Amino acid sequence: MEASSREVYGEPLYLPVNECHPKRPKSVYGLTKLSAERACLSYSNASGLDPSVNHVVMRFSNVYGSERDLPERVIPKFMNKALRGEDITLYGGDQILDFTFIDDTVSGILKLASACLERDCSIFGEDFHFVTGRGFSVSELATMIVDLVGSRSKIIRGTANSFEVRKFVGDPTKARTVLGYEPKTRLEEGLKRLSERMVPMIIAK
Repeated sequence: MEASSREVYGEPLYLPVNECHPKRPKSVYGLTKLSAERACLSYSNASGLDPSVNHVVMRFSNVYGSERDLPERVIPKFMNKALRGEDITLYGGDQILDFTFIDDTVSGILKLASACLERDCSIFGEDFHFVTGRGFSVSELATMIVDLVGSRSKIIRGTANSFEVRKFVGDPTKARTVLGYEPKTRLEEGLKRLSERMVPMIIAK
């Protein structure tokens, strides 16, 4: 099982993005993820190596919900600033992304792991999206977080970064059909649960 990212697609040609979409990474991070996918493929059954390796690719999209997340990522950064009442700067703000709650992502991973352990040969060599299929703009996200925690934070618009993907909404149909994956946590609920996890950490500091 290889953990990859929506970043392998770069700027989408269509939405929602399914697993067949061309891979055109825009960032160094996306390129490293695609390189890892291809490294796995080079050892797969299709490689002709003996022995070969059964592999499956999982692609994630803006996973959030852990209080131990990297603080510079968009949701924990916005949440931290909102809880402290600090202004939130948007670099653009019009980017539309597919935010996936960590519990839903873990659920997908467990379903895939179970299928692998059962040696379901139909999934080997396949790739799956663990996404919600719903898109929200970064501006909507910031407003949602500020309103949720009742913050006095101001939302300030800045210049967009050229290296960021402007729009991504993933298609979970394949994972739902093959694995029974079902993202259950709406963004509003996921943010509420994250705020409850982060408040004790803010108070402790």
